[in-house]
Amino acid sequence: MKKKGKVSIFLLGCLFAAQLTVSLASAQETKVVLWDEFAPEEIHFVEDTYRPIMRASVMYSGYIRLGDEDGKAGVYGETLAIRNSDIVGLDLFLDKYDGKGYGTYTYWETVENNTSTNIKSYTVSVPKGYYYRLHGYHYVQDGSDFENGSTLTQGLKIPQY
Repeated sequence: MKKKGKVSIFLLGCLFAAQLTVSLASAQETKVVLWDEFAPEEIHFVEDTYRPIMRASVMYSGYIRLGDEDGKAGVYGETLAIRNSDIVGLDLFLDKYDGKGYGTYTYWETVENNTSTNIKSYTVSVPKGYYYRLHGYHYVQDGSDFENGSTLTQGLKIPQY
C-alpha cells in the first residue's frame, strides 16, 4: 500500500510539473507575440517599462511612450537611477513599418552625468498612415556598477488627418 501511495504522489507531481511547464511556455509565447502586435487604431499611445528583476544596485527603471500628437509622433523616454550616478544613458529608436518589417526611422542617444535621471521628449513629423514603434536602451553606470535594460512598444498607427 505504501509503495502504491508513493507512486501515485510521484505521478501527480509529474503531471503537475508538466502542466506548469506547458502553462509557462504558453505565457512566454503570448508575450513574444505581443511584442510584434500592432495596437488597435483607436489607441493613441503605446508604452513599455523596464524594471530590473533582481535587486538593482544602481538602475531603478526605464520607460518609453509613443503617442499620436495630431499626426506627429510624440516620443518620450526616461532612465532613472537609484542614486546620483556617473552616467545615466537613454537611447531611443523610432522605427517605421514598411509592410514587411520595421526599420529605424530616426534615433537619439543621450547621456547625463552626475545625476539620477535622463528624461527626453521629442515631437517628430513623420509620414502619416504608417505604423511606428519605439524602443529604448536604458543604462546606468556608477563607478564599477553597471546595469542596463531595454523597452519596446507595440506598433502605433499615425493616421492621416
